[in-house]
Amino acid sequence: MHRRTFLTTTTAAALAATTTACTGKDQPPGTDSKGTATGTRTALTSAATPTPTPTPKAPATWTALAKSLDGPLIGPGDRTWTTAHQLYNTRFDTLKPTAVAYAAHPDDIRTALSYARAHRIPVAIRNGGHSYAGWSSGDGRLIIDVSTLNRVRASAGEAVVGAGAKLIDVYRALAAKGVTVPAGSCPTVGISGLTLGGGHGVVSRAYGLTCDSLTRATLITADGKEITADATGAHKDLFWALRGAGNGNFGIVTEFRFRTHPAPRAVSAYLSWPWRKAAAVVQAWQEWGPDQPDEIWSSLHLAAAPGRTPTVSVAAFSLGTYGELQNAVDRLADRVGASASHVSLKRRTYQESMEMYAGCSSFPTDARCHLPGSAPGHSPQGSLGRETYAARSDFFDRSIPPAGVKALLSRLTPVHGGAGSIAFTALGGAVNRVPPTATAFVHRRSRMLAQYLASWRPGTSGKAARSWLDSAHDAMRPYASGAAYQNYTDPALKDWRRAYYGDAAPRLARLKHQYDPDRVFTFPQAL
Repeated sequence: MHRRTFLTTTTAAALAATTTACTGKDQPPGTDSKGTATGTRTALTSAATPTPTPTPKAPATWTALAKSLDGPLIGPGDRTWTTAHQLYNTRFDTLKPTAVAYAAHPDDIRTALSYARAHRIPVAIRNGGHSYAGWSSGDGRLIIDVSTLNRVRASAGEAVVGAGAKLIDVYRALAAKGVTVPAGSCPTVGISGLTLGGGHGVVSRAYGLTCDSLTRATLITADGKEITADATGAHKDLFWALRGAGNGNFGIVTEFRFRTHPAPRAVSAYLSWPWRKAAAVVQAWQEWGPDQPDEIWSSLHLAAAPGRTPTVSVAAFSLGTYGELQNAVDRLADRVGASASHVSLKRRTYQESMEMYAGCSSFPTDARCHLPGSAPGHSPQGSLGRETYAARSDFFDRSIPPAGVKALLSRLTPVHGGAGSIAFTALGGAVNRVPPTATAFVHRRSRMLAQYLASWRPGTSGKAARSWLDSAHDAMRPYASGAAYQNYTDPALKDWRRAYYGDAAPRLARLKHQYDPDRVFTFPQAL
């Protein structure tokens, strides 16, 4: 099963609308006066357009910025630039950011922001680099990467998690204490992007979204102030906004505090049927999945690839007993009217379950469950690869009628030069017990979340795969609610404010103006 079937995150970005302006005597690190790579961290002279006068506290040149930071500043031509400027999705490899500043601590973030504002350089915030739209980078942008801020601590029902932590490291650190926070399944997704956009995962029906367990966030605003937002303090309105609309809109989060939950042994199940049973499986699952007890999560997966018959499968996860999940999937098969052609049920520890969903259960060492490389957030022993894909999403407030199921299955045709899949995740449970406007994640009345995903070979255009993606999404439009998941950022959405934020959009716009009046943090779908 494709690992991103279970993905519930993306790291989003904060960008600035102004264009890059370089001094007449300075270039980004790693380039010479003509923009030619030098392989060094120092910044050299160039004949370029003048830069606006820096503020008194801002470094005057790239060289000064590099010296002012405790974390590395990497530019084109530096030995590690190829890895440093990459995002998780290879289709954004052609983006040309100006430099990457790895923040060693909050003061580095302040310094980088001060430099960017003084020199009118747009910024992008990055942790895992999983932004579906590539907005954790961008041409001419200074990437501020928080991966080094990755410490995880837990005690007395609370976890303190650095904004740069990756999900697999969060799970492992908390599992050692017998606890967890509800989160996604892709191991290299950053905790910050996931949390700030909501955060779905296999225990969401039991424990809620990732943002529902958030109790406090510390962030640096555009003017360099450090503020703490929680449910009762001076920034309680901001805390409301951060839980669902925090990605790249209000500041750069440096630390989260979460309420933790038990991480008991769990049971996972996987069932598949012949494609001829696909309609019956879809009809049965959509009535079964969202109505299960809170401890049972499930996902329906439809996939098509060239030269192969499409596939239909169901994955399930339970915090309950083996027998309870076995009885539940037996009831699903009864609804389908046919036994599954393949059934697998297995009990694992919570950590083993997360490693299985992450695609890391076969690795002999923890270090291999990372992207390879020496940059922060990577591991020299990392064995995970990047992917090439595009995705769209829909929420469904009610079951899909027979005509919609027929339209859905008609789209599962071979994708030339790639593959296509549609995954439905069951909602309900703890997710839907939160009132829609209690947080900025307003999708609290939906039964299902669909992710349409097209993948293709790296280095190719993916034109056919993207066409398939749009066709599949369009086919389900009459049956979906019109809402979309903000962590599955979709640049093609026209009314994205309503799709992502619904009735919360006006309040969010006011808070954006309050906390970022100069729109330092902006990108094509910034508030």
